[in-house]
Formats: sequence, structure tokens, C-alpha cells
Amino acid sequence: MKRLSLLFALLILSAVTTVAQRLITGKVKDGKGEPLIGASVQVKGTALGSVTDVDGMYKVDVPAGSNSLVVSYTGYTTQEAEIGNLTQIDIVLEEGVVIQEVVVTALGIQKQPRQLGYSIATVKNDDLTQSKVTSLQNGLVGKVSGLQVSTTNNGIDANTRITLRGVRSLLGNNQALLVI
Repeated sequence: MKRLSLLFALLILSAVTTVAQRLITGKVKDGKGEPLIGASVQVKGTALGSVTDVDGMYKVDVPAGSNSLVVSYTGYTTQEAEIGNLTQIDIVLEEGVVIQEVVVTALGIQKQPRQLGYSIATVKNDDLTQSKVTSLQNGLVGKVSGLQVSTTNNGIDANTRITLRGVRSLLGNNQALLVI
């Protein structure tokens, strides 16, 4: 009898939790109508969320009491969408601030390029795509002095080890500075 009542209680509890959630679906696109792959769709105020697939589609189980979704994607402005009684919400993200130039200095010091007392290397998009390379890592070869790019394994989707000015990393050991 105890087992039967325990089973019945678990059945009712699972039915209540299933009813307390609802499924929200939709598509995330940019201003041109292209789907955004890997955009983050999260229920506001919770850790529940999803990531869009190759078609920009997402599915999120929203608990009762939640009333908005937060959608973010790198290079685009973050948007909130009110849920209300909707079960499908399509979202169009607008382009945000685009980083034009990054200067890496020691100890995280941020300065303008003209304020530095030493030379810096600048690599532009055209420099990387000029020789029609197959990956970003291979496009950096010969573009920055002291940058060593080596392949760590030969195969499909091979790992690349990028070391800048020496064999030591920023951590002080013999690990790679950046492995892509």
C-alpha cells in the first residue's frame, strides 16, 4: 500500500511540474533576415535557456511566472522579448558595436596605439583573406613578428598552437599561449 501511494504521489507531482512549464519556440534572425547560429535565448532571471541551431530555431521550456526571454549574440544588441500568452516568438537582432582595433599590451594596460613607445603589429581582414587561406590560424603566418604558428596534429580539424615571442606562455610554463 505504501508503494502504491508513493507511486501515485510521484505521478501527481510530475503532472503538476509538466503543467507548470510550457514550451516556447521561435527563430532568431539578423536585420537582413539571415538566421543567427548559436544565439543565446534565456529565460530572464533564471539559468534556463537554449542556443539556436543552424536554422536559427530555438526551443525553451519556460516555468510558470516567467514573463520574458533575453536573446543575445556576439556583435548584436541584447534584446528582451515579452512572452505573454505566446508559444512562438520570432526575434530580429540589430547589429551592435563592432570592435575596430584591439591593442594587446603587458599587464592588461589599455592605451591608444599612438601613445605606445613601441611598435605594434596590425592585421586587417584583407591581410588574412588575401592569400585565400583555409583557416584564420594559417592566415596569421608571416603577418606578425615573433608569432609562431604550428600544427599540433595532422587530420581533419587539426589543432593549432600559436606562440608569441618565445616558448613560454603568460602563465610562465611551457604551454601554448593560444591553442585553436
